Amino acid sequence: MEYGPKAGNPFKNPVGKGATDMIKVKTFTSQLKIFHTRNELLELDQVVNDFIASGGIRKVISVSDSVTSGERGEAIGIIRVITYEESSEKSREKVLARMEKKLKVWGSDIEEFRGKTDEFGTKARGKIQEQAEDLRAKQELARQKLQEMKKAGGEAWEDLRAGAEAAMDDLKKAVENVIKKRGK
Repeated sequence: MEYGPKAGNPFKNPVGKGATDMIKVKTFTSQLKIFHTRNELLELDQVVNDFIASGGIRKVISVSDSVTSGERGEAIGIIRVITYEESSEKSREKVLARMEKKLKVWGSDIEEFRGKTDEFGTKARGKIQEQAEDLRAKQELARQKLQEMKKAGGEAWEDLRAGAEAAMDDLKKAVENVIKKRGK
């Protein structure tokens, strides 16, 4: 679960150059076995601590535990929820990496689609080549938006992110539509 400035988050926390940190929530679970609870709780503590250490988390805002119960009301598990602050730079890197990965996958789909134009007759080939060029144009627009995002910082980055996400969504729908039609 993520909260941030685009969601109208009251936890928005400006950090340097207009950047914002993200408040995130992570849930951990552990099954409890009779006479093993102490060890299970220590293991759960270790998992949570490892997550915090490996994630470079600067600030834990809250930790809460909730016990799950079985049919007879006995404790059978524990759910630990931590709310933490993730630096805007780390969040930014994740967003950019996710977008780049999607662009790469859709680029492969587009190239595969373009490669299959030879399988169709002359009449269909022209329409398919037109669709492929439309996809490449959408792909290029999304790539440009992503490059602009990489260069920007602070609030400008958030504005560019919205534009890049819209371009990515448009590309996704176009690729899915072409693949769906091709599958028929």
